[in-house]
Amino acid sequence: MREALETLVLNPASALTAAVAYGLMLRSGATFGSLLNPWALSLPLWVAGYLAVRMALLGFVDGFVWALAPRLPALPSRVGPKPVFQHKINATDVAYLIVNSTVEYVFALQISHLLWFAPLVVRAPTSLSLLNGPLAFWMLLVVDDMLYAPLHRAMHLQAVYRWVHKHHHRNTFPARGYIDAANEHPVEQIAALCLHWVAVHVVAHTAGGGGAAGPAPLPGQ
Repeated sequence: MREALETLVLNPASALTAAVAYGLMLRSGATFGSLLNPWALSLPLWVAGYLAVRMALLGFVDGFVWALAPRLPALPSRVGPKPVFQHKINATDVAYLIVNSTVEYVFALQISHLLWFAPLVVRAPTSLSLLNGPLAFWMLLVVDDMLYAPLHRAMHLQAVYRWVHKHHHRNTFPARGYIDAANEHPVEQIAALCLHWVAVHVVAHTAGGGGAAGPAPLPGQ
């Protein structure tokens, strides 16, 4: 647990992320409460939603892995006489997974609130078209991947790797579905989700037809 606290708190990447988040909240006039709970849910509903999202992700991701993996041929790195090392889950991993699951849930609340209320997103069935429907969804995947690729490369820079991305590479044998996929430093998780947020706005302003509605709102705004 000491390692988890040190890498989460005594970490320049964590400090920078917190400073940027605080600055954006001041700029947008958002409160910490509106950031965590944009739908203004009661505490029981908020917790119930968290549990529902957890079950959905674990059921989908892990269920998909368990159903599909046995049908696929093993990778070359997973066959042969040399035993494959699998990192054992420790207290730091558990701490990261708890923090990341909360970050994911807050992001799910924020993105659903954006898609429901933001004027830059087309929602009326009569306004849907090939451009702001299937093509926009395809563009969302492309833009998100286009943004994440340089971020991932930047995380391998020596000045960044030890503080953020190193933890994710401890696991050289990812075979536990969601647990291995989400086992990363929370700063990496937050950065990736912010790119999802940016991708939604880029696609909405280019293919969604809402670009004339005004500037994109920030989380909690």
